[in-house]
Amino acid sequence: MKGKSVKSLLAAILVFVMSISLMGCNKSKEAKGDVNQEGKPITLRMIQRLPATYVVQDNPVIKEWEKRTNTILDIEAPPINNYNDRLNIVMASGDLPDIIMLGGTGTTYQQWAKDGLLLKLDDYFNNGKMPNAKKVLTDEELSFTRVANMNNELYSLPRVQTKPWDNIVYRKDWLDKVGLKVPTTPEEFKQVMLAFAKDDPDGNGKNDTFGFSYNIVMGPMDRNLINGFGIRPTSVPDENGNYQLMQAQDGYMKYMDWLHDMYANGSLDSEWYNTKMYEDDDKWAAGLTGAIYDNKVTEHMTATKTNDVRKVAPKAELVAGPPLRQEGKTVSDVYYAPQIWGNYGISASTKNKDQAVAFLDYGYTDECNELLAAGIQGVTYTSFDKTTRFAIKTADQKTAADKYCATYATINYQRQDKGLLMATGSTADEQDIFTKAFDEIGKQTNRITYLPEGSLAGINDENFNISNSGIPAKYTEYVTKYICGKITRQQFVDFIQKEYVPAYKGYMDIVSKSGINKKK
Repeated sequence: MKGKSVKSLLAAILVFVMSISLMGCNKSKEAKGDVNQEGKPITLRMIQRLPATYVVQDNPVIKEWEKRTNTILDIEAPPINNYNDRLNIVMASGDLPDIIMLGGTGTTYQQWAKDGLLLKLDDYFNNGKMPNAKKVLTDEELSFTRVANMNNELYSLPRVQTKPWDNIVYRKDWLDKVGLKVPTTPEEFKQVMLAFAKDDPDGNGKNDTFGFSYNIVMGPMDRNLINGFGIRPTSVPDENGNYQLMQAQDGYMKYMDWLHDMYANGSLDSEWYNTKMYEDDDKWAAGLTGAIYDNKVTEHMTATKTNDVRKVAPKAELVAGPPLRQEGKTVSDVYYAPQIWGNYGISASTKNKDQAVAFLDYGYTDECNELLAAGIQGVTYTSFDKTTRFAIKTADQKTAADKYCATYATINYQRQDKGLLMATGSTADEQDIFTKAFDEIGKQTNRITYLPEGSLAGINDENFNISNSGIPAKYTEYVTKYICGKITRQQFVDFIQKEYVPAYKGYMDIVSKSGINKKK
């Protein structure tokens, strides 16, 4: 072979060897998801608000999520109790994750949008790049994440939760003992609460029970109760198109009188005003009260805390009752604002905009959120019923589900048809309890969707001024004093009409001018 030919052959061999070597390097990078090539996984950094029990490393659910979205996920999961602190640090660092669980739509979020930290999503959302999110999210839900001072542009997508029906939980064994049925109206509730307080429903021969309690933090304006008096949200106009503060509506003083009377006859916990948040649940669990209503929904029928009462009363039975309704009505009208539990945005500085947009959009499919909430068959559940929304789990699968699944992990906690994503509970018995309560309360409930006024421009400034005036604190004081009989009815009415309502004039002017919730 001539010298020139030998040199050519050696050069060709060298090129071939080098190409093989480079291919090996590329394969190594691709395995880590670092190569941004068509069809190859791309690394997306993400910060999420997740429970302490959730395991990120070697999580089979996350591995499946990555497989479906062709990504490698680098997830930071700060503890829930200081998530916002960590998020603030991350957002100020200049090194932002691709996908950000923002957790709120208030002033801080709006400032991040104004500062250019978040990707504007309008073009992607409206031009076919986010078809799943476009299909499931309503204008009302999207209004929460639009930035009013930036032409109502969209800088994140809301995480919406379809909750089970609102309901009041009662001790069925106490109802049986006093010979009464589940109440549906304020008058029936009042009768049952009095019997729970006076007729020794626990059978211990002592005068140590109350009908119900509530905590001073949440206050008495819970929709499970106020619907029975026809009280509508401030942002919902009456039949003539007029807006009224809830405390200025006709049903308000009837409601206050009702609470006043039940405190006077011993039906209402005598120390309700010292009850802090969740302590009303503790009194229920201690067997001291026969009803709990504060923020309760049908999933609480199988919740551990609700059933903790059996630790002191092993034979306790529970039953779900509907939100109270006005006399003569067969269903309860429940005003129900969209349940926005956080929001997800994309960093404006991400180098993978299209991939991040596609990833976030996939989070608005049923299959994604069922994966994140229920997990993988055989690992975190035995069977999942698409109709009842129940996942049956063995003890080992429940342990695995606590580690690998979380409702907090979902991008959207509702089905694409706006239905319930998951029912609570793990066993066939719990499925039966939940389904029975869900079906029964559903027959008696009419949910009326509305937008609260909190998103209106200028309303936060008005709230700030009102708070600084001391009126809200004085209101709490007067409510407490009237319910407990420390001031007369006229004194309370005078305060509401002459001080409280006038203090909200600017606030109500904003609501009235907005035309919010008026039929078009």
